[in-house]
Amino acid sequence: MNGKLNKAVMIIAKIAEVFMWIGAALSLATTIVVAAGHPALMALFTDAAEQSILATGGFSIVTAGLTGGQLTAAFIIFFVTMLITCVLLGMVFRNIYLAFKTAAGKTKFSEGETPFQPAIIRMVREIGIYCIAIPIVELVMSIIGTAVIGPDVAEISVTFGSIFVGLVVLCLAQFFAYGAQLQRDTEGLV
Repeated sequence: MNGKLNKAVMIIAKIAEVFMWIGAALSLATTIVVAAGHPALMALFTDAAEQSILATGGFSIVTAGLTGGQLTAAFIIFFVTMLITCVLLGMVFRNIYLAFKTAAGKTKFSEGETPFQPAIIRMVREIGIYCIAIPIVELVMSIIGTAVIGPDVAEISVTFGSIFVGLVVLCLAQFFAYGAQLQRDTEGLV
């Protein structure tokens, strides 16, 4: 495997992971601020929300036409969704980083310099599960949003693209599991 490419992927994954954790922290802080409902802060959010769309990844809420309580609920639903999405993506990038580091034999649970290890197989499976979980969380939050904001004014959308990515990654996990089994079998023959 190309050492420079692996190092670049590890650096990018670690940077993306840090940004996702920062995004999660900011989403949590914003959710708390909005839930506290201080009039001066809500005025800032209300001014920013006129004729706009709150969007993150595949989840969006149209805020035009929402009033006081509906707008506050829309912000809370949006930032909670963003918090959960950032945490799931943070875990995806964490696992990518750890999988490459483990394959290089540089973690305490590494079993040599091979990608066919139980820890890597688990990490790849988790990446697939997290990718599938993101649109499911967004769908659940859109259902909650429609119920809270009201079906007559709710304009919430969800994109399901990462489900396909998750399924592909789960397939790759199965290939890694098969490769690990083959590697164990050939080591037993030698």
